[in-house]
Amino acid sequence: MNIFSKQTLMSEARATQTLGASNPELAAAEEGPSPHSSYSTYWGLLAAVLSALMWVISIPPFEFAEAAYIAFVPLLLWLYTKPSRRIFWLVAIVTGWVSWFSILVWLRHVTWFGTIALSGVLAVLFALWLAMARALLPRLLGANIVRRVLGFAGLAGAWVVLEWARTWLLWGFPWAPLSLSQWERPVVLQIAAWSGAYGVSFLLVFFNLCVTQTLRHRLVRRERKMWTGWFSPDLYLGMSGLGLCIFVFFSALPQPDSAKPILTAAVVQPYILPELKWDTDRELENLDILERQTRFVASLESDVVLWPEAATPWPVMGNLEMQVRVERLVNELGKPILMGNLSQDRALDEWRNGAFLVEPATGLSSQFYTKRELVPFGEYVPAPFGFIEKVVPVGGSFVAGDSAGLIDLTVNGSNYEVGSLVCYEDAFPHLARASARAGADLFFVATNNAWYGEEGGAVQHAAHSVLRAVENRRPVMRAGNGGWSGWIDSYGTVREVLVDEAGSIFFRGGGGYSVFQFDEWSRQQSYYTRHGDWFVFVSGGLAVMAVMALIFVFMSPLRSQN
Repeated sequence: MNIFSKQTLMSEARATQTLGASNPELAAAEEGPSPHSSYSTYWGLLAAVLSALMWVISIPPFEFAEAAYIAFVPLLLWLYTKPSRRIFWLVAIVTGWVSWFSILVWLRHVTWFGTIALSGVLAVLFALWLAMARALLPRLLGANIVRRVLGFAGLAGAWVVLEWARTWLLWGFPWAPLSLSQWERPVVLQIAAWSGAYGVSFLLVFFNLCVTQTLRHRLVRRERKMWTGWFSPDLYLGMSGLGLCIFVFFSALPQPDSAKPILTAAVVQPYILPELKWDTDRELENLDILERQTRFVASLESDVVLWPEAATPWPVMGNLEMQVRVERLVNELGKPILMGNLSQDRALDEWRNGAFLVEPATGLSSQFYTKRELVPFGEYVPAPFGFIEKVVPVGGSFVAGDSAGLIDLTVNGSNYEVGSLVCYEDAFPHLARASARAGADLFFVATNNAWYGEEGGAVQHAAHSVLRAVENRRPVMRAGNGGWSGWIDSYGTVREVLVDEAGSIFFRGGGGYSVFQFDEWSRQQSYYTRHGDWFVFVSGGLAVMAVMALIFVFMSPLRSQN
């Protein structure tokens, strides 16, 4: 060891002793178990199990939203035992991988390899966030409440930035943000109309940190005082965040009797399994199923019929025979059909997945929506992987849309602009926002969750629509091949879900629901719609401040030595 290294270590030791003398809590932390103790390792394994369990059950289809408020507390408390780097990264990666694999386990029906690999990538992002917490939290032990708040805000901001980054990394997968856990808690969700769903994730992570600090403080200090025990300033701060949500909820409640009807939709669920949907020998049979269920559902009182994603076996645009057959059905019913379907340009050999409208008398509308966010390896193969075939055996690579592509829908003499989201596009906040900014009065989500079996995938997917409804204050209509079909109001309340006699969302048939909008939001756009992801930039600023504070702490011994 050279002289400089030895002097630096001695300076750090003296600094630690000084802090410990003035701060008994930090001194107690320094007297904790060594980095290589088996105690720390066993606690790490237990913390990993508890955090992974609570994280998973907070995400739909499970209905334990409250677990999200303490999901990471076991892991964060474990960090104070000063685990070795090897043990830390092992626990962090395994916790993230097991959690994400459990959340995405339904994806195995499409690809086992993809599920494992994707879970691993997401686990690395989680481990990076936990590494930041490992570096920052012990240095906040001796800090005052203001510095602790800034530190917690920096960690919560870093979580938000990583969630936002998933929208763009690896061709985009913003699935299951932490805010998704609150999809059945409208009281908490209303801040999303200002901050986006990222604000809800920020609050949940911040609350986890406040609870962690409170428990750590209580376990270390021996005196049992009211204000420095369970009722610490940190806990009060976390509770204040929840109080803010409650205040926003009551402040944003619509005026009584302000709901105005928009339309009544009849939804068709043909529930054709993916392995049979593209079987060329079953194309006519599949089409007969779709038409038979449509005639049955259209007998209900309704203004428009909804079909799910890629409803017909051949493209409705570009295949004249298919177009004529659908137009004949629409004229027979006397009702328009708003559908998920395909377009084929034979001359250019281009395919598009999107939403289309067929109306009585006028037929297939020239106005249609082209899906903007394509599924990698499903609708196209990324350039580096040209040797891999697409999972979906339809045509060549699909062409992505570049606009909101609103569809004009006239119902009972009133005209509405429909913003379409196809497949998993409702998981992307910026797509729904772009449609709302373009003037969408309501959203239509056409999807096919039959790919994922009868597990949690369909419900988990539908929960994203709740976030988009609150963010943009627009109702969302959903039509799925086998479920989840229903609608969500502009405050994120699930108004109706189609189920069979046994209460299952997975069935062949259909049903109807009546959609309304609150008068206040029919005339204006939400703050989030107008201003976008400003909260992400604020969170990024807080995260940078936290990182700079860490750098300052690391550099201070060097400056004092010089």
